[in-house]
Amino acid sequence: MKNLTENTSGRPVQVAAGALILDGHLSIPEHARGIILLAQGSRNIENDSAYGNIAGIFNDARQATLLVHLLTEDEETLDTETQFFRFNVDILHQRIIGITNWLIENPETHNLSIGYFGSGPAGAAALIAAAKRPDPVHAVVVGNGRIDLAQPYLSGVLAPTFLIVGENDSSAVNANREALANIPAKVETNKRIETISGTTGLFDTPEILQKVAELASEWFTGHLEPIV
Repeated sequence: MKNLTENTSGRPVQVAAGALILDGHLSIPEHARGIILLAQGSRNIENDSAYGNIAGIFNDARQATLLVHLLTEDEETLDTETQFFRFNVDILHQRIIGITNWLIENPETHNLSIGYFGSGPAGAAALIAAAKRPDPVHAVVVGNGRIDLAQPYLSGVLAPTFLIVGENDSSAVNANREALANIPAKVETNKRIETISGTTGLFDTPEILQKVAELASEWFTGHLEPIV
C-alpha cells in the first residue's frame, strides 16, 4: 500500500483555512473526477500514516486528494497536555470550511467537485461543515466517526453520505444507524452505512484499511463529477 511519502504525483502545499495557514499534500491525477479533502484531526487519537495510504488508493481511482492535518504543531502539543483540540468540532469544522474555500479559489482545483473524508471527531466535523455550507460538498464519507458530536447538525447534511463502522463496536453501529436516519437524503441511494466485519477499528490492519479505502473510493466515484 502507498503512504504519503510514496505518493510521488503529489506535492506539499500551504493551505489557507480562514486566517490560518496549514500544511497539506495535494495530488491531482490526470483526468481527475473530483477532489477529496482528507481531514485529519489530532494525531493523539488518529492514525497518522493511514491517511496517506487512503489518499494513494483514491489517486489510483483518478480522484484528486488534499490531505490536511487540521491542527498546527503548537496545537498538537497543547492538545497532548490539555485535550482541548481533539474533540473540538467547532474549531475543526470551521477549518474544513476554510479549506473548502481554498479549494474553490485555487486555479488547480476550482473545477473539481469536492468530497470530504474523515474519521473520529474530524469525521463529525466534516458532517457539520457539510451541513453549515452545503453547496460545495458533493459527497461525504465518515469512518468510525464520533457521530454524537455532529448530532444537532445531521438534518442539515444534504450531500450523499456514507458511514463506515467496525461491526464489533455495537454502540457505534447503533449510533451510526440512528444518525443515517436523521440525514434527509432525497433518495435512499444517497445515504448508506457499511459495517466492516471482525473489527472495531477501521485502521487496525492493512487489509481492513484497504477495504475501507476501496469502499470510500467507490462512493466518491459515484458522486463526484468534474465541474464544467
